[in-house]
Amino acid sequence: MLRAVDVAVQNGATVVSMSWGAPEFANELSNDNHFLAPGVMFVAAAGNSGAGTLYPSASPNVVAVGGTTLSIDSQGNYLSESAWSGSSGGQSKYETEPAYQINFPIPNDPELRRGVPDVAYAADFETGFAAYDSFPVFGFSGWFELGGTSAGAPQWAALIAIANSSRLAKGKAQLTGDPTPLYDAAKEGTYHDITSGSNGTCGSLCTAMAGYDYVTGLGTPQANRLIPALVNRP
Repeated sequence: MLRAVDVAVQNGATVVSMSWGAPEFANELSNDNHFLAPGVMFVAAAGNSGAGTLYPSASPNVVAVGGTTLSIDSQGNYLSESAWSGSSGGQSKYETEPAYQINFPIPNDPELRRGVPDVAYAADFETGFAAYDSFPVFGFSGWFELGGTSAGAPQWAALIAIANSSRLAKGKAQLTGDPTPLYDAAKEGTYHDITSGSNGTCGSLCTAMAGYDYVTGLGTPQANRLIPALVNRP
């Protein structure tokens, strides 16, 4: 039986989006190798249950996507974002802090654990995305309003795929592996830094703040800055 990784490589995929997760488990580290494949980057939803971590988003080899509540004006222009109360995140129970997070101060992390999520995207179901489905789901079809970090993960995967397409056109290697390129890009002002809102009542572990936090990670993408930064990196 082929693993999902094998199928991705055979089909030429460079980004795999995973809108699923389960509670972390003691031997999860033995599964982290499934998210290492030449030429592939894995993106996973952090979850929609508030404070707490899920797997595979807790794997250091995966880009974990948290959620925000988006505010726009009557013309659809961006106003602001805050941490979505449903966005899952926190310190991994079993994964140690990866190298790409070392230079990003993480609050209350004396045991040097992997922080989740890495990044975020609009996920609040009250400010969701319009989607059309011609195939009935639970008896309904047509237009739906969708949300959750499961919606953010494929949209982040799309941003990475766009960057990879441009890199390929420039004769550059595609972005693969762990989230290191996304952390490097944060140094160039490519994210909306989310500094308000929370996903629970556990203090700094549950509260958005300047820089990295356990609810929204590095923040949400400013695509017009993020994609060029990813394309232009070596």
